[in-house]
Amino acid sequence: MKKTKIKEQINQLCFRKETLLKQLTCFIIVFALISGCGYSTKSLMSSKINSIYVPVFDNITFRRGLEFELTKAVKDEIMSKTNLRIVQKDSADTILYGTIKAVNEGVITQDITDNIVESRVTIYVDMKLVDRRTGRTLKSESDLKKSSEFIVKRGETIESAAEEGLIGLAQIIVNNLEEKW
Repeated sequence: MKKTKIKEQINQLCFRKETLLKQLTCFIIVFALISGCGYSTKSLMSSKINSIYVPVFDNITFRRGLEFELTKAVKDEIMSKTNLRIVQKDSADTILYGTIKAVNEGVITQDITDNIVESRVTIYVDMKLVDRRTGRTLKSESDLKKSSEFIVKRGETIESAAEEGLIGLAQIIVNNLEEKW
């Protein structure tokens, strides 16, 4: 009878050890996942840059007005996604220059009578971030592009697709201002 009782106690201890080991393993995994993800609340902008001036983008295309919409979208994106202050040129740490280089429209699908069903507009931009104090170029990117599709039967137009594309380009431009890891 003593041997049976001892075996029962040993089995209970083994079960407790297994349970504790499983719990410890789960805790370690959860802790590793939470603490080692690489996320940071710190801004990805250089700590040396506190302010930026964004002049109206140049536009070398035949589509007028896009330069004003893109400049506004970039400023909105800077204000919502960075700690940078948008200031006048004389008090800025940096200046963000940009040029709308091309706007291409391409048909994706047509119906049997050659009416456009779906089309795409692609906008190409160059950008350059310059340190106003030294004149040195901090970042320069060429041929940033964003494509947006529009469906005519839904009442969408090239203008609505271009607006969507400009907002997407603003996000791309601001992402390019961040320091690379």
